[in-house]
Amino acid sequence: MRAPAYAKNLIARRQRGERIGLLVVGVHDWSAGEELVAQAGVARVVVPADTLPHALDWSCAVALDCLVVSAAPQEIDDAVLTMLQAAGAASLWGWFAEGIIELQPFASKYGPPFVSRGEAVPPALFKRKLRDHHSDALMLRQGAYASPIYDAAREAAWCDVFGVGEAAAIALLSARPVEARAA
Repeated sequence: MRAPAYAKNLIARRQRGERIGLLVVGVHDWSAGEELVAQAGVARVVVPADTLPHALDWSCAVALDCLVVSAAPQEIDDAVLTMLQAAGAASLWGWFAEGIIELQPFASKYGPPFVSRGEAVPPALFKRKLRDHHSDALMLRQGAYASPIYDAAREAAWCDVFGVGEAAAIALLSARPVEARAA
């Protein structure tokens, strides 16, 4: 199985130890997201128009936040999002006319496979929105950020928020609710 276009470049960058946090996925558009790649920590892959998303190896997207920028029909976009989710993407985002929106799976035979989570943000504010998302997901152990690999980063984030009381705050928030005892 072959990888999306430019995935070899992404893999090489990660092997060199470069920190990549955002993967821009251009669907049926070779120039999609090029303006974002100039930023540090951003990589880009492309799904060519003559390739089906499920025919590609998406392992390059593991643990990355993925922003889908598309010129393809909705069915192709949904297939790309499904493959990214199955590969272990940390979060999924879509760039639409109204702005960039976080997407989440929606399991219903009556609705779309992915729905928006929250409000759209203009592309200029996306970096800030993504940083806030990382902080929230890390501290609340959501999705990929629940993994033990993020424990050190989580502790540092807790310390930034709660300072000296970090250990007590973690203990309080991670404690199980006390069950009512029979009288």
